[in-house]
Amino acid sequence: MQLLNHLHDALERHLPSIVDEGDRHEALRYLRGLKSVLATKVDTTGSNVIPFDDHLMRRRLERAIAKTHARQIAEARRVYQRAADEFGWHIYDDID
Repeated sequence: MQLLNHLHDALERHLPSIVDEGDRHEALRYLRGLKSVLATKVDTTGSNVIPFDDHLMRRRLERAIAKTHARQIAEARRVYQRAADEFGWHIYDDID
């Protein structure tokens, strides 16, 4: 999680210097994805907000959360891979 925090902070600091509208839009999408991932950090010490007495409800919630995380991770991976390809970092092609 610390790496994601660093990426988020660096991108947020760099955002005002991006002048191209397309690049700015791409950076904002990536920043929103990072914010979403960081906002879903789970506090394992606290109590559950939703009572998980109903096992069906629990499975549905877990499935929905897993799908959302998978989409966000896939989007972040796609943006990262595009940036890696653009800079010619072919040694990192095994990141999947």
